[in-house]
Amino acid sequence: MYRAESTCPSTYRRALATVIVDLAQRSAAVDRDDRQGGLRLVDDLRGRSQLTEIALDDAADDLLLVYRTACASDGMGGGAILFRGEPKGAMDSDHPPAVRTLAQVLFDSLRAEAPNAPLLAHVALALRAILSLPTAPEETGAPRGGLATWQERRAVAYMDERLDQSFPVSDVADACGLSVNHFSRAFRRSLGKPPHRWLLDRRIERARQLLRDTTLSLADIALACGFAEQSHFTRVFTRTVGMPPGAWRRAAD
Repeated sequence: MYRAESTCPSTYRRALATVIVDLAQRSAAVDRDDRQGGLRLVDDLRGRSQLTEIALDDAADDLLLVYRTACASDGMGGGAILFRGEPKGAMDSDHPPAVRTLAQVLFDSLRAEAPNAPLLAHVALALRAILSLPTAPEETGAPRGGLATWQERRAVAYMDERLDQSFPVSDVADACGLSVNHFSRAFRRSLGKPPHRWLLDRRIERARQLLRDTTLSLADIALACGFAEQSHFTRVFTRTVGMPPGAWRRAAD
């Protein structure tokens, strides 16, 4: 474990670079300009016990890595790491050697006029894997081998918003920060069916709602539910519900 230092951030007179790491997109963005905002962020993270602090005796500046989860409601549940420059000999002695090496890569990259964002993200994620960081409640509630709660919400919302569109499962996997194979397995573990089956069932559910509550034609309902042709819609609806959509509409009336 890394000890949390009591040094007040407001006493810092050093430059503070903030790197925001998007855990879903596995991307990073750099903010060098808002030092006061960065210090306030440090205070907030420390106050909520979501900050891991590491002293480095050869760092010219300070560096804050903030790991953000996908949903705004998750706040900064991904945790954060603050690398602080300290006088020689003040460095924490109990961290793995890889931490110093990876931190040096980050500092070297930040010296460039245009930092390599993919490299920053890759190294920041490696550091997160090595260190024992605070995690968001959403990251601990997933069934073993399934999606994290935020990933499940994002996947469902992504597909729900695109019921009238055609899109590959890789788009949904990307939105959750996972490979297609990993996402498909985890989705089935969490929701009990593969993504394509869930999407098909959701489209039929939407079709039944439109059949019952609107006067749209079958062709228009087919398009609104992501079916390119009415004949395809009719086949799938009949196979799923047990009767053609026209008959189901009359029965519902």
